[in-house]
Amino acid sequence: MNFSGWMNYHAHIDKGFLPPPHLYKDAPAPVRAEWTREAKMLMSKEEIKLAANKALEKMHYYGTTYVRTHVDVDPLFELRAMEALLEVKKEWESRVVVDLIAFNQEGFDRYPETEVLLCEALMMGADGIGGHTSMDQDGKKHIDKIFKLAEGKKLDWIEFHTDETGRPDDFNLPYLAQVTKEQELGEKVTAIHCCSLANVEEVDAMKTIEAIAESGMRVTTCPTAIATRALTRVKDLAHAGVRIQLGSDNLRDYFNPLGSGNMLQYGQLLAYVQRFYEPNEVNQIIDWLKEKPNNERVQHELNRLTNTLTYSDFSNKDLLAETPRPQSLNTNLISK
Repeated sequence: MNFSGWMNYHAHIDKGFLPPPHLYKDAPAPVRAEWTREAKMLMSKEEIKLAANKALEKMHYYGTTYVRTHVDVDPLFELRAMEALLEVKKEWESRVVVDLIAFNQEGFDRYPETEVLLCEALMMGADGIGGHTSMDQDGKKHIDKIFKLAEGKKLDWIEFHTDETGRPDDFNLPYLAQVTKEQELGEKVTAIHCCSLANVEEVDAMKTIEAIAESGMRVTTCPTAIATRALTRVKDLAHAGVRIQLGSDNLRDYFNPLGSGNMLQYGQLLAYVQRFYEPNEVNQIIDWLKEKPNNERVQHELNRLTNTLTYSDFSNKDLLAETPRPQSLNTNLISK
C-alpha cells in the first residue's frame, strides 16, 4: 500500500510532553485542569515549541502528514503558544502540514479578556477559531460569540469542543447544528467529542444526528477520551451521512499521560470501543484516517509535500490490528 499520509484532525501539541516538575498524577478532572492552568502560566515560548516539536516528531514517525491543533489563547498562555506554534508550523512545512486553531479553552466567563486575545491571534495568522461549549454557564452564548468573532475573517475552520462533559443537561450540539445550517457554513464547522450525544434520550439523539447531517458540519472523535467519558455515536453519525474525522487529542499531559501520535492506534481504539470489526467497518476507519480536508489551501500544501508512505503486504485489517509504522516515508517539498 502506498499513499500520502495519515490525517490527525484534533490535537493539543502546545501543552503536551509537560516538562518537570509537571508530572502526571491521577486526580479528578477539575484538579488536573487546575494543574494544567498552573503549567500554562509557567511554560515559556521555548518550552511550548519543544513540546510541539516532540509531538510532531512522534506523529511524523508514524506517517502523519496533516495535523490540526488547537492552540490555547487566554491570559495564562497569553499569545506565547500562538507565537510558538506559528514558528513550529513554518519549521515543519516541508514534512507536515499544520493548521492552527486559536482556542478558547478556559471560557469567556472565567477570562473575559480572552475575546481580545482571540482577535489578536486571528490577526497573527491562525487558520481557524475554536470554542468549548462546556466552559461557560451558557453554552449557546459561547457558540454565538465564537461565530461572531469569526465573522468577516478569512478562516478555514470554526471548531468546538462540544458537550464534552457527557451530561444530558449539557447538550449544545442541536443548537450548533442549527446555527451552522442557518449560516450555511457546512463543513467549515467541526464539532469535537460530542459526548452528551451518547447519553441523551434515543429520540433526541436521532433527531440531532439528522440535524447534523443536514447542516453539513463535520464531527471529530478522539478515542482516547473513553478514559473519562463515553464516545459519541460514531456509527449512527456515519450511517446518517455525517463526515467523521479522528484526532489524537492530548499527548502526555495531565489529561493523557500516554499517547504515541500513531493514528492507527487511535483508529484501533475506536474499533475496539465501538466494534468496528466487519470488513467494511475496518475499511471505513482506514478511509477516515486517510481522507484529506476538503479545503483548497490545505490540499495544495499537502500535494506540495509529495509524501509516499509504504506498507508492504499490509491489508487494512492488518494495519488496524498491528498499527505498524510505515516501512518507508519519503517526503519531498515541491517549490511553490
